[in-house]
Amino acid sequence: MTRLSTLLRLEAAEKETAQTASTIRHFHLAEQPLVFLPLNRSGTEASPLAVMLGTDPAHPHLLVAPPAGRPTAFLQELADHVLAHIDGFQNTEHLPAKGKRPARQRHTHAPQLLVANRKSLTYIQRLGRALRFTPPPDGTETARGTGRLGQWLTFFSDHAEHPGSAFLLALTDQVATHWITGQSRLEDEHLAALLAWIDPPPGTTGLEAAHKAEDPQLHRPAGPATDPSFDSLELDPLLTAYNDAAREANTGAMIRHTDRLTTLLREYLEPTWNDAWRALGLLRTLPQTQDAERRWAADRDRFTAYTTYLAADGRPQPVKDDAVSAARRLARMELAQGALDAHRALEDPFFMAERRTTGEALAGTVTDVDAHHTVPGAKGRPLLRPRLILHTDDPVRLDTGNLLAGPRNPRVHLAVRAITPREHGTDLLLEITTLTGTVAKPRTDSVPAVGDSLELTFAPEFFQRPPFPSRDNTPWTHGGPQHNHPVAALEETEEPRP
Repeated sequence: MTRLSTLLRLEAAEKETAQTASTIRHFHLAEQPLVFLPLNRSGTEASPLAVMLGTDPAHPHLLVAPPAGRPTAFLQELADHVLAHIDGFQNTEHLPAKGKRPARQRHTHAPQLLVANRKSLTYIQRLGRALRFTPPPDGTETARGTGRLGQWLTFFSDHAEHPGSAFLLALTDQVATHWITGQSRLEDEHLAALLAWIDPPPGTTGLEAAHKAEDPQLHRPAGPATDPSFDSLELDPLLTAYNDAAREANTGAMIRHTDRLTTLLREYLEPTWNDAWRALGLLRTLPQTQDAERRWAADRDRFTAYTTYLAADGRPQPVKDDAVSAARRLARMELAQGALDAHRALEDPFFMAERRTTGEALAGTVTDVDAHHTVPGAKGRPLLRPRLILHTDDPVRLDTGNLLAGPRNPRVHLAVRAITPREHGTDLLLEITTLTGTVAKPRTDSVPAVGDSLELTFAPEFFQRPPFPSRDNTPWTHGGPQHNHPVAALEETEEPRP
């Protein structure tokens, strides 16, 4: 948490209402996302109790696992719903060849799952891991089975860990990015309390509304775990009564208890269902950034590639990454996080201000300019590389060689050539490396004048994936050629996504 976020949190606590932070949205929201609210049985890792899901706020689908026995039919019904939603994205567009990328097809839209909080992200990961190796029953279609559901849930949860991906989003994360409350980040994971701070009922403060929302008798937690008082006072007695009826082979009583369970779980989940769509409505009021659309296009590329893979091969993801895949995945995620943060800062004044407090961005005044500075080119011809000195009083945590950009024109990149501490502040020697023009025809619009104020942070292009050897050239001690799972190969051919 930065000093700026801490200041806004203290101000929210003092005024008892949430404070606006970021006013633009950095993640794409699909036209018809699938809202997915799971409930888990107490004491088990990924044994579902119920799921409420759907794309229409007025018509949620409630799926309830049987009170006893294996949830085979429940999981198959869940697979039918989720896979039918995914299969609904069929339209593609043709993209011509560009640079090193050949011409290809890409889906015009892709599925998006929205869950209430971060714990639900972890639950979906566990459920996908538990289901993706499930063999299809005899006589059923493989593409519509529980195992295929597990593969898709794993696909979504893997991308939820990838910075910038919008396949699977936690609504509490998205809302808390734009509104800062007077409670802790842990308390912000309660969706109802978070929304109460932001939009309290008339005549009450956000703090008062949040206290009411946290009362489990008035509003149940958003899941996936159930509230302990709900378990002990309502759920457990009902399940015990069902088990007693089952032992007595009392079919009528079993049906009645099952109907009561469905009603009970519907009443438990409906408030969170309404809160999820309310949160989505708040997020849709914010304008979306251009980079969010670019990253969603990259998501659609990944969706197209995985859909093609499932049709051609279809083997589930490995239980765990081998050494090579893990190294590639870690590098890809680190660079994606750096590039995402840079894009956010360039597009959003709030994120730029936050990065200035940490030294990852700075603002200063141009004190000297050499617009005609050149460096030798590869063929001996001079290349125009204007230089300038920027004086800043901000903390500087940069190194020579870092590549910077500013919101005025993010395509103009400035390389840090020297850092000189002064008695008051720091002088940076910066060299413009893009959009300079030539010695004969220089571009003056890329060169600031003495006295101009600049605000700079890392350029997203600074975060480039390091070269990795091919799998065939990787020794077996590091997970080399013996592992050829097609999912790993699919990730190796993926372009780095900032």
